[in-house]
Amino acid sequence: MKKIILLVLMLALTTSFAQSNNASFKYGFVDQTGKEIVPCKYDGLEAFLSGFAVVQINGKFGLVDKTGKEVVRCTNDAIINKQNWIIINNKNAKPQYLVKSSDALLSKKYEEAKTLSPEITAVKWKNKWGFIDVIGEEIAPKYDEINDFSDRFAVVKLNAKYGIVDQIGKEIVPPIYDRVQNFKEGVAIVESNGKCGVINEDGKIVIPVKYDMNFYFANGVSIAKLGDKYGVLDNEGKEIAPVKYEFMVINGDLIQIKLENKYGLITQEGKEIIPAKYDLIESFKDGIAAIKLNGKYGFIDKEGKEIVAPNYDKADDFVDGMAAVRTLSKK
Repeated sequence: MKKIILLVLMLALTTSFAQSNNASFKYGFVDQTGKEIVPCKYDGLEAFLSGFAVVQINGKFGLVDKTGKEVVRCTNDAIINKQNWIIINNKNAKPQYLVKSSDALLSKKYEEAKTLSPEITAVKWKNKWGFIDVIGEEIAPKYDEINDFSDRFAVVKLNAKYGIVDQIGKEIVPPIYDRVQNFKEGVAIVESNGKCGVINEDGKIVIPVKYDMNFYFANGVSIAKLGDKYGVLDNEGKEIAPVKYEFMVINGDLIQIKLENKYGLITQEGKEIIPAKYDLIESFKDGIAAIKLNGKYGFIDKEGKEIVAPNYDKADDFVDGMAAVRTLSKK
């Protein structure tokens, strides 16, 4: 008998599903003391995962826990044992999900489930999404969609509007916006009626929902557009550079500005490096950018110094420390 039990244990640990074509074999589980926990009565079984193991009798599948109790009877066509839930499959029926919580199997059957964080599982019931926490408490399903967690938060959708919940299912941002991005650098960008604003992790609006373009925060600052003017804001809504420019774009670690149809450069802190005086400023390559002034090309560095005066009819980017320049030949 001991040899049979040891053979069963070895099969259970080394195969995904232990079974044999030899009808004389039956399977069970023993613990480390040699005590038979699950009697050798099954035609096949899988290894335990998060407190439960799939077992089989006469081609039908069930589930046992570590006390040996058959918590799901062997009446199902297939059972898939996942880390945080069980999927029960039967012919001509939709899959059913049973959620695991602290080594217990919750009795309520859900339409779908997915792990959002170590503290919470998202569950779908009657086509709505809710949550199950680690102790098995259910936050009633009410959302149309729940996205995966990112940095402790998840975007939710309700009645075509979006909000944000935290890792225990608490609403931080109510679903009242047309679009919501998840938190990044402690802030989330929201959009309503074509206007954009910013909310912090407490759900407080730090930048009013009044700007005309999406924010792109890097190092705590972003370009903002209001009407047909551009400026720079920090992630608390403070104007670093006034909203007065005709255009702005990130150029390396600087910001290129346009004013009265001329181009210049400011830092991300709003300090002017080059006033708006050039007809064109190309992208920085290896710390150097081509500029155009009065139809002629030259080069500047990131401190705004003209390292090559604009005397050429055309200029290419620097490569390996050299840049090709051209002038029209005079014949």
